[in-house]
Amino acid sequence: MKNPAQHDTFFSRSAISPSVKFSIVIPVKNEETYIWNTLSSFAVQVDRSGNLLDPDVFEVLVLANNCTDRSVNYIKGFQHDHPHLHIHLQEVILEPSEANIGYIRRKLMECAYARLSQNGGGTLLTTDADTTVASDWIAQTNWEIEQGAEVVGGRILLADDELEGLDEFTRLHHFKDEKYHLLIAELEAKIIDPAVDPVPRHHQHFNGSFAITTDCYARAGGVPIVDQLEDCAFFERLESVDAKIRHSHLVQVHTSARCIGRAEIGLSYQLNAWKNLGNQVEEYFVESCTSIFHRLHRKKSLLHVWELKDRPEFDFYLEMSKIIPEVAIDSDLMTIFKNSRYFGTWYGTIMQLRQIQDQQEFPAVHIDTAITDLQAKLEEYAHQDLAQTSIR
Repeated sequence: MKNPAQHDTFFSRSAISPSVKFSIVIPVKNEETYIWNTLSSFAVQVDRSGNLLDPDVFEVLVLANNCTDRSVNYIKGFQHDHPHLHIHLQEVILEPSEANIGYIRRKLMECAYARLSQNGGGTLLTTDADTTVASDWIAQTNWEIEQGAEVVGGRILLADDELEGLDEFTRLHHFKDEKYHLLIAELEAKIIDPAVDPVPRHHQHFNGSFAITTDCYARAGGVPIVDQLEDCAFFERLESVDAKIRHSHLVQVHTSARCIGRAEIGLSYQLNAWKNLGNQVEEYFVESCTSIFHRLHRKKSLLHVWELKDRPEFDFYLEMSKIIPEVAIDSDLMTIFKNSRYFGTWYGTIMQLRQIQDQQEFPAVHIDTAITDLQAKLEEYAHQDLAQTSIR
């Protein structure tokens, strides 16, 4: 096993094939239970018509870090059994300061970006070592990008057999949380009406199923330097540069429902938190429907202001006082507005100004109340297409 002095040398011994347009990165640490199934899903990739996908258009970069189980042996065995696939393995031993998912995922994405850049660009995709992607995962992701998306968050579902193995209350909390966030996603589509992300849509943009074009990756400046929750930090950065983000139900994966995972914070962490919550459902509080509704309408109004930005008759102070009368609209705020290249950057500034006041004005409510209120609010939009109704 090698421990490269320079991590930029990851996969340097494995040249990218000139035909590769999709580079998939998978970090692995002690995943002997899942890794064979994870890799197997790439052996059966099909196009949107159901025909086998040309294996020469994609590669899979597997970074095995600090593994002490049989994961590496299984990966090598899979490579041996599937020589026609571009499955590349890099074994590393990382120092404690680097052995975190944020660092590893960032380095993998940087590596995939550099490799695809040699081919004139393409799409970076990432999933997890305990996750099985759908047989049309690559094809459906690519279709969404062909429709105009720059970023695609796939639908991440819990593996059916492991979902059934969860205790009653963990499963209940999971379903409620899913329903709550799906309703918010639908309400956002109704209010904001984003052209690239209409209903049906969902709420997930996490590493279990995530894709980004090389052009958008470069514009965003890559994955932020954080130890964990790098997908959330990256999503915030993508929003700040107005990335065209699609939350697609067509792109699906199934992931482990284990309650002890490799990351300090993540899905397994959340499942474990719900498990510990048990039947104490009265402690499950979330952002209220009223708060969400006001936040989304404020965003819509700010989008309208942004569209008026370059018009000579535009009165910044007047328009902003209508949207956030409780905030002092001064010349500094106008300067930030004028100098912001992207709406997302400007919107982030306003959200910071409003965050504490919103929390005071709209206190959290029990999740059951929030779900009921969100469903009622969506009924007000019943004249529109409510195609997203399947809550898992």
